Amino acid sequence: MEKMMNKKTEGNTFTKKIGQTVYVVRYHFNEDAKETMQEKINRMLVAEASRKAMQ
Repeated sequence: MEKMMNKKTEGNTFTKKIGQTVYVVRYHFNEDAKETMQEKINRMLVAEASRKAMQ
């Protein structure tokens, strides 16, 4: 199988094995983002907690 990733995204992958299947996950981040990854995670956690509290 030919490698389809370019040099910029090459290091942005990880594998996860579930049962007999191995998944290759490729991720990327917007280099012009206004918030850090930690800020994004915190914002998502607050939103999810607020949504759960409303149920």
